[in-house]
Formats: sequence, C-alpha cells, structure tokens
Amino acid sequence: MSTTVHRRSVRLSLAASCSKILPPALVLTILVLLAGIKAGLGAGGVFLLVAGIVGIPGAIYKGTKPVFRRRGLPDSWRTNIVAVLMLLGTVICWAIPLKAPIPLTVGALLLGNVGLVFFRRWLDVSAHVSVMTFAVLWIPTLFGGAWAWLLILSPLMMFSRVVLREHTRSEALSGAALGVATFCCFLVAMTWS
Repeated sequence: MSTTVHRRSVRLSLAASCSKILPPALVLTILVLLAGIKAGLGAGGVFLLVAGIVGIPGAIYKGTKPVFRRRGLPDSWRTNIVAVLMLLGTVICWAIPLKAPIPLTVGALLLGNVGLVFFRRWLDVSAHVSVMTFAVLWIPTLFGGAWAWLLILSPLMMFSRVVLREHTRSEALSGAALGVATFCCFLVAMTWS
C-alpha cells in the first residue's frame, strides 16, 4: 500500500470517527442535560427535560420514517412534527418557568433548528457543524474557560463532514456560521434576562 493511500484511509477513518462519535442528537442531549444540571434540577427533572426536548422528538423523527414512506407521506411532515414538538417543549420550559439556563438554551436550540430548516432551502447547511459550534461556545460560557479546549471540536467536525463528502466546505462553514449566530442569540437573550 502506498503512503498516500494509507494517509487517506487514516484521514477518512479519523474523520468518520468524529461524525459518528458526536452526532447532533447526542450533542443536543448533552447540552440539555448540562442545562438541567446547571439549573439545579434533580435526576428526575433532568431525565424529563432530556426526554421532552430531545428524546421524544428524536424518536418520532427517526422512528416514523418507515411509516411515512410506506404511506407515501412527505418527509417534511416528520420535520414539521418535530418542530412543533420542540416549540411546545420550549414554551413549556418558559411557562413553568424553569430556572436559567434551561429556557434560553432550549429557545436557542429551537432557533438553530428553524435556521437549519430555513437555510437548507438554498444550501445543505451541516447540522453536525451547527450543533457542535453552538455547543463548544455554550459550554465554556456557562461552565468556565477551563472548557475552552472544546473549541477544537468545531473545526474537527467541519473537517469530518467535508472529508466524508457529506458536505462541501461552504456547507460546513455555513453550519459553523449558523452555530455562531444561534449562540449570539443565546448571549443576547442571556444578557437581557
């Protein structure tokens, strides 16, 4: 095997690892879990929060795909159902009201998902990169500068998505821009509240 082929296969396997180890659903779960812990919810409250914001919408999105396809229903309906569930979860977080940073975090994640739906009409913006970028900015902001090393994960995810040919460079950069914009919305809301 030539050195060039070997380097490419190592690069592909490392890139694939980043995308597989840190899919958007897992990163969202970690963020919501950390927001619940930061707000002082007990184990039961954190479990309900994660289930309501990530678990149930994710299960519906992933689990209903075969049903929708068998019945000839468009995939956009599944996306719309998940969007409505996320909106409902966000409204509930604000209405209860749950302690900070839960409502602001869930609201920002909802805005990020709306941004993905909106911008994917023109460009296949990377959800992996968007969610990861938001996460690596969010965690050090709430838990301190010792977590700033996580910032390396966003460029690694961009590299991963491009090398795996899931996205182009512009789609990966657009995902990063959406993640930054979503985080800025979070910061503005945090400053005003």
